[in-house]
Amino acid sequence: MAGTVVHLLVAEKLLAKLGRKCWRYTFNGMPEFCPDYFIAGNICPDGIMARRGYQRDMKLHTHFRDGIPDGSFDKDGMVQLFETRMMQFWREHEADERECVGLYLGYITHMMTDERFILEERPKFFRNISVTGLTQKDAETFVRFNKETDLVDFQLLREFPELQEAKRALERVPEYEIKGMVTMEELTASRKWILDYFFVREHTKETAHFLEYGSMVQFIEEIVEEISGRLFTEGYLAADA
Repeated sequence: MAGTVVHLLVAEKLLAKLGRKCWRYTFNGMPEFCPDYFIAGNICPDGIMARRGYQRDMKLHTHFRDGIPDGSFDKDGMVQLFETRMMQFWREHEADERECVGLYLGYITHMMTDERFILEERPKFFRNISVTGLTQKDAETFVRFNKETDLVDFQLLREFPELQEAKRALERVPEYEIKGMVTMEELTASRKWILDYFFVREHTKETAHFLEYGSMVQFIEEIVEEISGRLFTEGYLAADA
């Protein structure tokens, strides 16, 4: 999955693009859109990791990947199944999006970001690290992946000042839940951890070697363009004349 700061930066850039468009929800009579909820929604799927007794299959569930284990996402029919579940989730939570306008839309854009990351950027990491002799069968590969995800996130924080607005959004947003997925208590704990870990603590200024920073910056620019189109072509939002 893409790093936390990657998701926050994608969210900030999507807000900027949506702010330049005339758009509306496909649901009738929606209240005013709340950017803070949208930012928060983009970190919600990973909030499950704050659950007591957390196990990996819990995260697969919040990412619409029940029955789609790691390493199988690119197999026939898996992306289609994932995207069907994503739209079903959106339609089932219309009333919940009305209560916290932007939250569930942010959840969707998180999922779209992870979809492309899993299909394109994650395989690049495995190819790059293979020169060391490490493969997906080695635990050290995933230790390094997690470390390099953090290193990319830390560098993004240093180089993209708009991430400070994401920080302020997470500080002021009212408490929230993703009904049927992640509780308010779990999401509050996760949000507080993110604010501390990424925005308060000192970070190592070390360069990622296998999850290449330049490739990730390009990925962010490309996925923002992709999502800003998909939201309309796939019926999550509609252009407003």
